[in-house]
Amino acid sequence: MEKGILYWITGLSGAGKTTIGNALYYKLRQNKSNIIILDGDILKNLVGDSLGYSREDRKKRAYYYSNLCKTLTDQGISVVICTIAMFDEVRTWNRKNVEKYVEVFLRVKKETLVARDRKNLYSRQASGKIKNIAGVDQDVEFPKNPDIVIDNDGMISVADIVDQIINYVPRIGDSFDRDTDYWNEYYSQKLEELQKPSDFAISIKKYLKSGKKIMDIGCGNGRDSLYFEKSGLKVVGVDASSTAIDRLNAMQIGNNSMFVCDDFVTCRALYQSQYDYFYSRWTMHAISERQEDELLNNISNSIKKGGLLFIEARSINDELFGKGDRISETEYIFNDHYRRFLDKSVLADKLKQSGYKIIEELESDEFSKNDKSSPTLIRLIAKKL
Repeated sequence: MEKGILYWITGLSGAGKTTIGNALYYKLRQNKSNIIILDGDILKNLVGDSLGYSREDRKKRAYYYSNLCKTLTDQGISVVICTIAMFDEVRTWNRKNVEKYVEVFLRVKKETLVARDRKNLYSRQASGKIKNIAGVDQDVEFPKNPDIVIDNDGMISVADIVDQIINYVPRIGDSFDRDTDYWNEYYSQKLEELQKPSDFAISIKKYLKSGKKIMDIGCGNGRDSLYFEKSGLKVVGVDASSTAIDRLNAMQIGNNSMFVCDDFVTCRALYQSQYDYFYSRWTMHAISERQEDELLNNISNSIKKGGLLFIEARSINDELFGKGDRISETEYIFNDHYRRFLDKSVLADKLKQSGYKIIEELESDEFSKNDKSSPTLIRLIAKKL
């Protein structure tokens, strides 16, 4: 699913955020319906009166806005938000966690802001009636690396500013969907032969209890999901391949299964449920480390106490490690296919720090051996404490 764009419009009070934001929103809405604007009273109504205007309260509010925007853009909704939120760490979080992010800084001279003063903030602060005004008696951190800087002193028309923002092509961040076309092509050739369950799925059956709920992360053609359902489990299978998911849904499998085409890293709606088990076979090495951290955090928030997490992934000792175009120390693209190779001890330590007890910790080139390859794989089974 294509992610939405976050237009983060920032500047001090009186910089023109609302004027520019509204003009941008209505211009974009001419060609797309999945867009919303967050500004002024809209944002205040969402937050309520629980936060004031101290520096710490402002930071909490800014992170609330950031998380809300990410939730929306992850579901394909573009967002125009107008906010002061003058914190480097918040903008850094946005750029790291929002796939399509456009940061617009409206830079205006202080004397111009005071002259405008439509809300009488600056005059009331000068007379001592109010305090904690950002940029006056409360320090702010101006954007150090915004995508667009606009000196909005009235010399540039609103229409020209809006065109400048719309014409900017956002830098695509850490994208989960880098291999969607690859997997659609792969499963279009493989779906006719619904293979037997993997060795990993068979090996963990002793841990599974009938009637429990499991999420199959990156379920592919569903061979392990179907095995789990036949074993009496309630199964939610998630995969980015529409080819695979469409076929599974067309099979009209029993009432205990649901198959969803989505980004299994960011599908927050699915993580609102509670699960007894999470199963990740050959998916951790298909995503970046940042995405792995986000995925593990979602799992930790959704797995029941005593629940089990099953992981099988390629090791740094795998035969393909180092082959192809190098992206980072552990990431490569080989045969038009992205792979990241995992260190067993690093992953195990990460799980322990997240409140898991390691039940099983293995590494071998015998787990998925066939006539064509013998990948070295990590197998971890962890229990949520």
